[in-house]
Amino acid sequence: MPSAKFSAAPIAAIRGGPGSAATSVLTAFALRRQAEGVAVVGVIVPPGPNGHGGGAREGCECRGVLLDLASGETISIHQDLGPGSEACNLDTSELARACAAAERAVAAGADLVVLNRFGHQEAEHGGLMAVYQAAVAAGLPIACMVAPKAEAVWESFAEGLSVWLPAEDEALDAWWRGHASARGQAA
Repeated sequence: MPSAKFSAAPIAAIRGGPGSAATSVLTAFALRRQAEGVAVVGVIVPPGPNGHGGGAREGCECRGVLLDLASGETISIHQDLGPGSEACNLDTSELARACAAAERAVAAGADLVVLNRFGHQEAEHGGLMAVYQAAVAAGLPIACMVAPKAEAVWESFAEGLSVWLPAEDEALDAWWRGHASARGQAA
């Protein structure tokens, strides 16, 4: 059984990078909550092979898409830079579009925010940071994955707000049950 800290922390963070098991765990968590009727907003890597096209560089989520949990729309966050490109091909305008959609969904009301990850873009350039900030300001619980290279910035941002959980279904489910019962929702 999780400690009281698991239940009380508004943000559940799991460590993981592109293509890690944490991605699948977070996606499954979000989809389970939706199936239970929980109003889940945010963006996740869709289940199955749609989320990643296999990047040209190791550790790059090239040709990836995000699933907007509120609308069901998939948003391609990478652009085709052509054969032989060695550069990461993140399409920052599409990432900004995903961020804006998630921010609107948070403002419209939700029970839970799930965000695919806090990584380089959030640490250095903004990325989905505005969604994290909007969810914290709204007092909504957040489940997310944090890339190892962004942990120092994450710790600074989430100081006192987050708990590290293992990338396991049971850990996220227990964290959510604590929030759901505290809010008077079915868990």
